[in-house]
Formats: sequence, structure tokens, C-alpha cells
Amino acid sequence: MDTSKTPFPATAWTRVLAARGESSGAAQALEDVCRAYLRPAYSFLRALGCEREDALDLTQDFLVKFTQSSSGIAAVDPAKGRLRSYMKETLRHHFSNHVRDATRIKRGGGAQLLALDELEGWEEPSVGGTPDQADLHYDRAWAFTLLERAMSHLRSGYERRGKTALFHLIKDGLLSAGELQQRAQISASAGVSEAQLRVELHRARRRLVEALQREVAETAAPDAAEEELRYLLTVLAQNGR
Repeated sequence: MDTSKTPFPATAWTRVLAARGESSGAAQALEDVCRAYLRPAYSFLRALGCEREDALDLTQDFLVKFTQSSSGIAAVDPAKGRLRSYMKETLRHHFSNHVRDATRIKRGGGAQLLALDELEGWEEPSVGGTPDQADLHYDRAWAFTLLERAMSHLRSGYERRGKTALFHLIKDGLLSAGELQQRAQISASAGVSEAQLRVELHRARRRLVEALQREVAETAAPDAAEEELRYLLTVLAQNGR
């Protein structure tokens, strides 16, 4: 199934549960889950002090083991809390084992789940800081991953309405009103009045929040989703990427 053509593609928990099943779509679901959380895993390892090549190797190794071991994807339970926290602790344990054993699966030398080419343009500094700093790098990458998915859903809606150009004109102002400059110029380019532009921005921001709420709800237990959303919005508001 090409989820890029559906208005609201199935996300984290539904894909995780599908990935560990035996249906014909399990393999694709497995790839979707790993691709979605590739960046948070890589960012976390870089923040722990791994050099780029080591972080790439360990990311691939982690995703392979996460999808194949009994303590990985098979043990995930949506009722127990946040997928973000579960994957982070699993990754932290994997990193600790790597340091202890001083071994790793080289890319091309073991089972491969994903090509890591999409990380070529995604750079993270090798921090080697405190555990709290590493956690923040991971959480920020996780928050940006969910935001990107929510923005993709929003963009799909504009594309279906034939308003892709308008989406690209306003997208930078959806998270912060201060980021959208020269509204008169934008309204002229979009062929709408400034009053119509304000209404469009209000609606787009509401739809983005709703899409982000759906993404968060798919990665946290029902009683933790609201708190998780507030936390991730706080992380997104912080500078440092």
C-alpha cells in the first residue's frame, strides 16, 4: 500500500502491530516503522558520542535486532506507555551492549532492513555529553519526525484541493506567527486577500495540530497522549537543531 497517496496513512502503533503479524503486508509495515524512526535512533547514537560511521552501523544493527528479537518489536504493547520511551530504552540497552562487547554488524555484513542513504543529508554532531543531553537529541528528532508526518498529511489535503502552491507559501508560518513575513506579498502571490490569508492560516494551524495529535496518539497510551503532545511541542519550541 502506498501510504503517500492516502489522506491519513496508518502510523506508529497500527504499523508496529501489523509489522509483527503474519499478514501479506507485514514486511512493508516493518519497513515503514523502521524508516519512520531512523532519524531519532541515529540522532541518539550521535549524541552519545558515536562517530558518523559507527552511528550508521549501530542504527542498522539496532533496527535489525529490534524487528527480530523477542525483546524488540514483539514485546511492544500500546497499553504500556509511549513508543518513544520504549524504543529509546531499547536503543540505550543496545548501545551499552555494543560498548561492552566492542562488536557490531557492519553495513553489508549482516541482515539489512533499510538502505541508509536517506541519512546522507541528515547530520548530527557527535556530542558525547550527558545522558540528559543525549535524551534531548533523541526526543527532538522524534518530535521532528512526528511533525514531518503531520505536515505531510496537511500537504496532502492541499494537494487534493489543488492548492499545493498555497501550502508552500504558508507552511513556514504554521508553527510560529512570527515566522511568516510579508503577508501582503504572500496574499498577492496566492491570489487571496490578507483577511482570507489570516483565515487560511488559522484553519491550517488547526488542521496541523489535529494531525499532530493523531500522530502522538499513535505512539502513546491513551492516558499519556495529552502529556506526550505537550512535551513534544515544548521540545519543538526549543532551539538547537
